Amino acid sequence: MRHIFCLLFFLLTIFSINGQVNNFIDSLNLELKNISTINEKRIDLLNEIGYKYWTVDSKKSIDYGKEALELAEKLSYHDGIAKAKRILGVAYWTLGKPKLALENLTEAQKQYEEINDEEGEANCLMNTGMVYADLDDYNKALDIYDRSIEKFTKLNLKSRIATTFSKIGTVLIQQNKLQEAKEYLTNALNMHSENNFAYGIGEAHNRLGSLFLLEGELEQADYHIKKAILTSKNIDDEDGYIGGLILFGKLMRLRNDFNAAEINLNLALKIATEKQLRKYKLDAYRELKILKKNQGDLNESLTYYDKFISLKDSIYNIDKSKQIAALEFSNELKNKEEKVIFLQEKERSSTIIKWSLFGGIIGLTIISLLVINGFRLQAVRNKEFTKRRQELLVSKEELAKTALENAHLKQQELQQELDFKNKELTSYALNFVQKNELLQQLQKEVNLVKNTTPKEQSKLIVELGRTINQHVYIDRDWEDFKRFFEEVHVDFHKKLQIKHPDLSSNDLKICILTRLNLNIKETASILGISPESAKTARYRLRKKLNLSTEDELLHYFLEFEKT
Repeated sequence: MRHIFCLLFFLLTIFSINGQVNNFIDSLNLELKNISTINEKRIDLLNEIGYKYWTVDSKKSIDYGKEALELAEKLSYHDGIAKAKRILGVAYWTLGKPKLALENLTEAQKQYEEINDEEGEANCLMNTGMVYADLDDYNKALDIYDRSIEKFTKLNLKSRIATTFSKIGTVLIQQNKLQEAKEYLTNALNMHSENNFAYGIGEAHNRLGSLFLLEGELEQADYHIKKAILTSKNIDDEDGYIGGLILFGKLMRLRNDFNAAEINLNLALKIATEKQLRKYKLDAYRELKILKKNQGDLNESLTYYDKFISLKDSIYNIDKSKQIAALEFSNELKNKEEKVIFLQEKERSSTIIKWSLFGGIIGLTIISLLVINGFRLQAVRNKEFTKRRQELLVSKEELAKTALENAHLKQQELQQELDFKNKELTSYALNFVQKNELLQQLQKEVNLVKNTTPKEQSKLIVELGRTINQHVYIDRDWEDFKRFFEEVHVDFHKKLQIKHPDLSSNDLKICILTRLNLNIKETASILGISPESAKTARYRLRKKLNLSTEDELLHYFLEFEKT
């Protein structure tokens, strides 16, 4: 049944994923062509088309939003301006431009406030929360989501409440608060099901499938992921469809159905690559890396790992740029508010001066009082200005602190990558040991059989023994092993030769194997010598390095690597 379901997904992709939405957009465009004049109906159609392109083509969504905004501003059509700004905000968010997204959503919210459209204001709030969630500012996102729910509740908009519940559930999954996330997502699914809102149903199933995978509830995950994929396909939701394929591939891997897993993950990777959806590509690479490792294909796993790391670094830099852009927007917004206050205070000062001149006609006494009052207000303004400058300095310090934390996170990622390569190197060394032990055992068995078999069989066994002897020598394997070692411990071999030029090639091999903390038996097996010879080689090495019997070779190499 699983294979049939996977095949069904594969066949579904033969057809266009955007069919239904494109048909609807085509009908709207046809209606738009019939309107030759610039009026509110034309603006509303442009906004509707831009809204429909959200989940299909964000760039086209921006094009239609900009055209609608230009016409709405010419006609001073405030409702059209607000809708166009919201469309642009969400479209910029999907393209990974948080600063432009926040600017447009903030302006849209102000427009909705001016025309007393509380639903539009609440929708902008929810969309703003989505931007901050994408920037990993989860606390701010949750705070904004709560504010939007208050407004939706006041308006009794259950469908929008359910959508916000799904967004909150997604954030809680990121914070590993799975029980709370499950409650929000279950409520969202029930509410969307009552309203028969397909997009919301698919999103809730997708998030619940991800949650149950984290909890190890595979049957529950299977149900929700399949529902999510089919629903997303029916409504042409590309993001939901690709995300569902990746989740289903992970589910199949956990069930050890590797073929089904590979079909779905490669399909998701193909679509994500075509649509330039980088984060879904990253998820697909991560799963394919784990899948190939489980299949025992370490070379393929390493290939996907390299692609994963490369894309992750790229996304990491983009994410940091997004966060910086969002901080810049916050500072710009704060500066604008300060300028407004300053202009208001300046206008107030002008009024005071006018009244002072008028008072001069009345008498010098009133003029004096007004001048004193003006000085007092100026002092208050200077104090407030100084306070704001101090707050700005604090903001800059926080930005510097954030940059330092980002550098620390990058260092942690590099350390994790180094740990991964160390594990691979140790695995290679163990495989090295097992290979030689196997060949040596086969050689012993050949020698036993050689003394008890007929003449022709003896000749064959001699040839077999010669072949085994040839493979026991590890020069070629040693070069591969040395190359892997140098990738992890850069210039270890070179620096050791510079400091101790009298070390032989065998001495250097002993140094490398000791640095990997291999015992005498493992070292002997890799080098094809007896444990006693390995022990003697270590003793001679210790003398060449001028180490006493109390000094540990491994400790010496660890300290040597730090220099």
